[in-house]
Amino acid sequence: MTQTPPVEGFDRHVVQEPCFSAEEMDRIIAAANADLMDGTIAGRVGDNSIRRSKVHWLDRQTFDWAYQRLWQVVQRLNRQHFDFDIDRFEGRLQVARYHESDEGFYTWHMDNGAKTSGRKISVSVQLSDPAQYEGGGLEFFYTNKNKPAPRERGTIVAFPSFVMHRVTPITRGVRYSMVAWIVGPRWR
Repeated sequence: MTQTPPVEGFDRHVVQEPCFSAEEMDRIIAAANADLMDGTIAGRVGDNSIRRSKVHWLDRQTFDWAYQRLWQVVQRLNRQHFDFDIDRFEGRLQVARYHESDEGFYTWHMDNGAKTSGRKISVSVQLSDPAQYEGGGLEFFYTNKNKPAPRERGTIVAFPSFVMHRVTPITRGVRYSMVAWIVGPRWR
C-alpha cells in the first residue's frame, strides 16, 4: 500500500526574514510597555487557564510605517503561499507580552472562530531576542505533532488563521511578539 504524501499549503506556516530593524522593534516594545492591559479572549478578559499575557494595541498614526511595511510583506506572502482573497488588517496590530512573573502562555487555539470568521491569515513577528527568555515558544499543531516556529528576533511567521497554535509557558524572562490578523471577503 502506498502512502499519500503530506498535503502542502494550508497545513503549514511560512517564515519571512525580518522587515524591522532592532531599533524599530525596540520602539514598538517601548510603546507597548507604556500602556499594557490584560490579554483578552473574544474581546473580554478571559480565564487565566487559557491565556496569561499583557497586550498593547499599536497606534496606527504613530506606527504607520510598521503597518505599511508589514502589509507589503503580507501581500507578497499571500501571493506566494496562500492565494486568499484579502483586503486589510483586522483592526490594529497587537503587541503581546509573555512574562515569567505570571508564567505567561496562550493555550491551543485558532484565530478564526464564530466572532472572527473573516480572519484568513495570522501573522506573528518575533520582537524579542531569544537569548532573553526561555519557554514562550510559538508552536503549530500539524498531523499530531507540535512544530515550533523560529525564534530569531524579527522573524515573521504567517499562517492560515484556522491552524491550531499556542504559546508555551514562559519560564524565564520576557517574550514580546507583534500579531496581526488579515481579513477579506467571506470564505466561499
